[in-house]
Amino acid sequence: MTTRLLIASLWLLAPLMATAATPNQAPIGRWITANGQAVVQISPCGADLCGQIVGIALAHPGDPMPTNWQGQPQCGETIINTAPSTDSSGKTVWKGSVLDPRNGNVYQANIKLDAANHLELHGYLVVPLLGQTQTWTPFAGRTLADCHLAANATSDNG
Repeated sequence: MTTRLLIASLWLLAPLMATAATPNQAPIGRWITANGQAVVQISPCGADLCGQIVGIALAHPGDPMPTNWQGQPQCGETIINTAPSTDSSGKTVWKGSVLDPRNGNVYQANIKLDAANHLELHGYLVVPLLGQTQTWTPFAGRTLADCHLAANATSDNG
């Protein structure tokens, strides 16, 4: 009887355990930025990871799509380039750069998944201690080919 209960419990909990973040899991997927204004798709690019803007929340449906510092559309712009690295505790951290598309500033960056399966992006100049960490959440909603999102698509996650 106890064995059956244990097996039944494991069977019921298996889907929950399978979705938990593992320390070395790559943060591949679509993520809502910390300010809720954009969705970034992080995908493999060779052995590295790259992140492109795939969704932008506009205040009004007729508003023009934002442009970068060079006057080009932000839609489809690659803003994250990282390569795998191992931290002192043996966990995989993706290190590289993050681009602010509004002004062209490039920052060093570390990204990883936290225990809650959220992406932590730490951007900094030279000294990581003086940087800033943002938490991005998974995005399960729809993005359109032209990057438009409904004004509330990121607040209710789809």
